[in-house]
Amino acid sequence: MTPSPNILVTNDDGIHSRGIFRLWETMEEIGNVTVVAPDTEKSAVGHAITISDPIRIQEFKQNGGIRGYSVDGTPADCVKIAITSLCKKPPDIVISGINSGANVGNNIIYSGTVSAATEGTMYNISSVAISLASQKSQDFDFSTEIARKVVKAVLKNGLPKGTLLNVNVPAIPPDKIKGIKITKQGHVFFKDRFEKREDPRGRQYYWMTG
Repeated sequence: MTPSPNILVTNDDGIHSRGIFRLWETMEEIGNVTVVAPDTEKSAVGHAITISDPIRIQEFKQNGGIRGYSVDGTPADCVKIAITSLCKKPPDIVISGINSGANVGNNIIYSGTVSAATEGTMYNISSVAISLASQKSQDFDFSTEIARKVVKAVLKNGLPKGTLLNVNVPAIPPDKIKGIKITKQGHVFFKDRFEKREDPRGRQYYWMTG
């Protein structure tokens, strides 16, 4: 009998996000799942790691049992500490998501979702990042089906060393999606704008608006 695969689930939207719960449920149908994710949203932190502050971990309990761990660190911290300290057995695969919003173009560099998967790759573990290409839609049904197919394929066939998969699922009806296509990373770069504001104490600050 083939043993169940060990799956590490993480994200950058935080352990309470709807996307990680849907991914969590889907992965439990495939193997033994360990969930280690930030305690709050850590979007756009890139591959930052914590080196000068303590990292605090809390057991995430539900229905009377431990279902995961929340970490007051970055997505990359979560993967590091999961692999080295929290997982009872080394993960066979790391999957990060499901992110709210696409991770494409130069935004990949900023992405905590993709960086978490990258960290898994650095440990020579097959890793996948998955995102729903909408920040408004909370319909993760089709994204979870894609995640299921991709994870099963990776567990069966593996990935070339040093390679991760960054999967972006369009937020359109499933019957409008023709399939999965491997493509190159684009070079789209959004110009940032900062609005100068004043707080109630009269101190000036800047807020990114675009």
